[in-house]
Amino acid sequence: VAMITGDHKDTALAIGGMLGLVDSQHSEAITGPELDAMSDEELRVAAPKYNVFARASPQNKIRIVKALQAVGEVCGMTGDGVN
Repeated sequence: VAMITGDHKDTALAIGGMLGLVDSQHSEAITGPELDAMSDEELRVAAPKYNVFARASPQNKIRIVKALQAVGEVCGMTGDGVN
């Protein structure tokens, strides 16, 4: 399970910790601007390493889902529909 949010990195990590998404194996979050700097191939390698994605734009969210699907992950997305 991963959380993709537009929230600040620190906020996202705090919420992710409360949800049990942050642990010794997944202790960091990656941000939308960091994702923007990656090619699709780089994102396919990076995405499975994170459970928390912060400051993500709607475009980032789609790229993350596509990257995870490309490596065989099953993805579903819910949200408030604002983005």
